[in-house]
Amino acid sequence: MQERKTVRACNFYVSEWHLFAALLPYLKDELKKKNKIIFISQDKLEKGLRELVDKINIKFENENGLNDITWLNENLVMEIREECTPATIIVQGTYEFIEEINQYLEKNLVNLYQDCTIINCYEVFDTNTMLYNILEKHDYVFNTGGLHKKEEIFPEYKSAKIASSL
Repeated sequence: MQERKTVRACNFYVSEWHLFAALLPYLKDELKKKNKIIFISQDKLEKGLRELVDKINIKFENENGLNDITWLNENLVMEIREECTPATIIVQGTYEFIEEINQYLEKNLVNLYQDCTIINCYEVFDTNTMLYNILEKHDYVFNTGGLHKKEEIFPEYKSAKIASSL
């Protein structure tokens, strides 16, 4: 059996539209590859994302467009079955909400997928004092350019990490 791999990335956004601008190219690419996408949103962003796609007339290369995304809210009602395709799980909400959902995912969902990418999306105004703690829990930072090493986006992160280990 092939080894299962989980990648964790964090995203920081200033508005829903900023978050959508970062996510749309990634979503299009993942849907084109027929990878599973699960979107867990505390703020119920599905309607806003659909409206934006309609307004700017984005065409998806997969047959069903955004309908191929599994949309969940804090209730997390989802049929869990054995999966093997790569998956992206996008979690949006407050720091506390994201922490709670990630604990649930770790116990119940992550191991169902051969490769799993979790993108935790934090509103900047909710996270200023917790930035270092958030970065510590993630492998990458996700933005409009895709996945990046933390030090590429936050050059000070590396020096802060070295200073804290002294």
